[in-house]
Amino acid sequence: MSKARIAKEVALWAVTIFLALVCLRSGLTKLPGDGFWARDFQRWGYPAWFRLAVALAELAAFTLLLIPRLASFGAGLFAVVMAGAIYTHATHNESSRLPFNFLLLALSLLVLYARRRGLTKKSSAVSG
Repeated sequence: MSKARIAKEVALWAVTIFLALVCLRSGLTKLPGDGFWARDFQRWGYPAWFRLAVALAELAAFTLLLIPRLASFGAGLFAVVMAGAIYTHATHNESSRLPFNFLLLALSLLVLYARRRGLTKKSSAVSG
């Protein structure tokens, strides 16, 4: 394996682990019914079950991101969550929260693309 390939793999893992930790923290902090997320979701007009669904999606994304063969699914799931977060913040005049959400969306799409590409490359190498 070339040095460039190793550097790309290390960078991909660094981004993936960062996203996974964000998912873990965000998912866990959404679980309690008396935290700031519960108040925010209520203020935004979302039901309590939706906050829990988002928390479970983030925790699922955390797990999937750490399994290379499934990381693209985790990244895709988190990208959907981030798209929802962007919509919510944009429609509730919370523009200060948008830059980080856009960063997380972009990194999720990067991991999705890189891991999907890796799966396609490996499976075609095996079958060909």
